[in-house]
This record gives sequence, C-alpha cells and structure tokens, in this order.
Amino acid sequence: MDVCPICLDDMNDNEIIKTLSCDHKFHFNCFKKLVCHNNNFYVDCPICREMNYNIDKPFKDNHKKNILMMCHGGVGKLQCVCNTNKGVKCKNKSLIMNYGKCYVHNKDILPKKYYKLFSDYLYHMLCSNYNWLTIIYLLDVGKKIMIKYLNENDQIHDILQYYYRYLNDKKYRKNNDGFYMNGIYDYYDLEYISKNWLDYCINKNVII
Repeated sequence: MDVCPICLDDMNDNEIIKTLSCDHKFHFNCFKKLVCHNNNFYVDCPICREMNYNIDKPFKDNHKKNILMMCHGGVGKLQCVCNTNKGVKCKNKSLIMNYGKCYVHNKDILPKKYYKLFSDYLYHMLCSNYNWLTIIYLLDVGKKIMIKYLNENDQIHDILQYYYRYLNDKKYRKNNDGFYMNGIYDYYDLEYISKNWLDYCINKNVII
C-alpha cells in the first residue's frame, strides 16, 4: 500500500488518487490543495519538483463529481449558512457554487444540465495563470452567463466570448471606473457576487 507523500496517510483502493505527469501519486484531495494554493494544475511535484501537466479529470462521465472534487469538501454535505425566518439554522444542504446556501436561500442555482459545461469551464480556469481572486470571479460570472445566455450544448469558448466582449468594450470601461471584474456584473445585468463568499474563497483558497 502506497503512502501519500503530502499527508503521509495510506492511499487506499477506495480513494481517488491523482497521478502526476511524472508518475508520482497523491490523494486527489491533497493534490487539490496544491492546485488551489498554486492557482492552477501546473504545480511542481512535491517529490521530484517537475511541473505537472496531467490535467485529466478524476471521472470520465460524472460531471457533478468532477466539480465537487475541486470544491471544498463540505459542498453538498454541510448545512446552508443562512437562518430561517424563525432565526434558527437552516437544515438544508448547501449546493454547488451557491455561496454556501441552499436552493431556498439562493435560487440562482446551477442547473444539472450545465454540470458538464461548468466542469469543463472549471478545469479550464484552473489551467490559466490567473490569480485566485480572478479565478473565483470568473467561476461566478461563468455560472451566471451559462444560466442567463447559454444552453447545455454550448462550450467553453461560448462563455469566454462574453468575458472578452466586456474587456474589449473600451468605451464602456472608460466610463465605468472601478475594479474591472465588478463591471462585468453591470454590463450583463448579473446579480453581484456575494462578498462573504468571495472573501471566504480567497482567504481559504477554496471553491464552495
């Protein structure tokens, strides 16, 4: 039985294992932590220091699991962060990319029909060299663009063209000062990102 070089625990047959391009193996969850702190999949192997370029997803056809594997382990398991109208803790489970909230407290949930597209988009973003703040913004914007404008058969470039259109609208950008990622919400009339969720994801280097 192999031992994970990061956490030093055994790697059991029933666990998801990540094999880097150098052939060194790790728990996928341990690999995920490296990715989130490095901002992309091209991490240096902790053993040989070679850069990883194996960006394969852990599951071939289970798009929901592929998303969850890159999210905080509590997504879909922990309770919603909100309280009910009676002031008690909501007992519903939090949902994917839903600000730690359930379907009652944030109805702008990611429909199942978009799981494949969002999975592809998520893994694409983690191949970029953006900083973690930009990645979190782009994941949130991408989800909302999918829901508002796209269908389930669209592809990553269909999401990105909305982002590039905004970036290249110099007249709009000139007349609207401020952090450039905030402006895209007004540009497409999207609901603003949750500040608490953004801060948590940035401070903890996680996706929830």
